[in-house]
Amino acid sequence: MRVNAAGSPWFEEDLALCRHPGVAALLLPKAESIDVVCHAFESTFKDVLPIVESARGLEEVRAMARVPGVVRLAFGSIDLALDLGIDCAPGGGEAELQPYRAQVVLASRLAGLPAPIDGVSTAIEDAAALRADAERSRRLGFGAKLCIHPRQIAVVRAAFSPDPQRIDWARRVCAAFEAAGGAAVAVDGEMIDLPVVERARVVLRGAGFAI
Repeated sequence: MRVNAAGSPWFEEDLALCRHPGVAALLLPKAESIDVVCHAFESTFKDVLPIVESARGLEEVRAMARVPGVVRLAFGSIDLALDLGIDCAPGGGEAELQPYRAQVVLASRLAGLPAPIDGVSTAIEDAAALRADAERSRRLGFGAKLCIHPRQIAVVRAAFSPDPQRIDWARRVCAAFEAAGGAAVAVDGEMIDLPVVERARVVLRGAGFAI
């Protein structure tokens, strides 16, 4: 459940509603301090996903990522751009926000959290633009993406799912590495050592294979 932000007239009522057994977790918008994140968790005892979408939130993101009860971070691109006075160029893939996305990915990794959730794309009718956004998110180290309309779900899910060619590459890399007894080996003219193998294993795990 996405609650209203701390400080709004509805915040405490939303937290009370989150205590309902049917609520699995809560998305906390405008997360800017460990105090608010702790309060959300201690008031509901539900998993908390802080949305980092302000300069203050970016400053506190590493601390918030380590709060007990936080299971994943999310990135609020639209509100962050507004807060920082950033005007993203149309069709530019929000390149202006890349340094801030990287901070959320890094904070997640340092805290041992799953890859974070990227912000929304406002394009509801443009599937190609949405897919490009989702693929950019995946390349930058995000593991999911927020959606604002049900018709976006299939496109986003496909973008975060390894395609058959990528799965085939990962299988061949792992097989070649195993056959070489852990020594460096070439696959498709590319030198394969342990970091590449680990990346291949990530692909296979993402596709549902037990590795």
